[in-house]
Amino acid sequence: MKNSMCSVRFLLFIVLLFSNSIFAQEETSPLRFSLLGGVVLPQGDFGATSGEKGGYASTGFGGMIEMSKNLNENVNWVTSVSLDMNSIDDNTMESQWGGGTITGGNYVTTWAMTGIGFESAASPTVKVYGVGQVGLLFSSFPDITMSSGGVSITQTTTMGTAFAFGFGGGIKIDKINIGLRYYTGEPEYEQTATYMGVTGTAKVKMPATVLQLMLGINF
Repeated sequence: MKNSMCSVRFLLFIVLLFSNSIFAQEETSPLRFSLLGGVVLPQGDFGATSGEKGGYASTGFGGMIEMSKNLNENVNWVTSVSLDMNSIDDNTMESQWGGGTITGGNYVTTWAMTGIGFESAASPTVKVYGVGQVGLLFSSFPDITMSSGGVSITQTTTMGTAFAFGFGGGIKIDKINIGLRYYTGEPEYEQTATYMGVTGTAKVKMPATVLQLMLGINF
């Protein structure tokens, strides 16, 4: 794992060095902005309702602001920040528990990403694009309360952070931007559970993986 992380950091360093070199050689090009919003689909363990790392995340929604700068005619430097919200599937958790009630909040994941994008013109008004990015995930895990027979257990969780990576693509039609992004990371959380006045804490790693289906406008 340590070797893998070192390789990723080295790759990120090379990409940043490469982009700085291009910026130094090319004339300054204007920044372009896009605002997008849409559906967020949990993937893999994040949406699983079984298993040790099952996250029970449900389909949610999100928004993104994206900034891009031309490196050459077809290559862009793309930076984006997206905020996603997915509720936890407490109904399934409750049915699996088999007694009492379970109430939970929402996952809130913030993806701060940067990387390289490629564009190709299909017509004077249509462009097809792809992007690969790395960055950071800031993830808020939902608080959960389990109640049965007048007794309750409350679990609270601190925000987790993690290295993240992803890729995506889409199509631009004039100012309309239709795209998708796949992002993944595995933050570490500190969870605190309280039961009848007794409190315990534990650190856990839980994956967060999303597929964003986005529609927006280019400025």
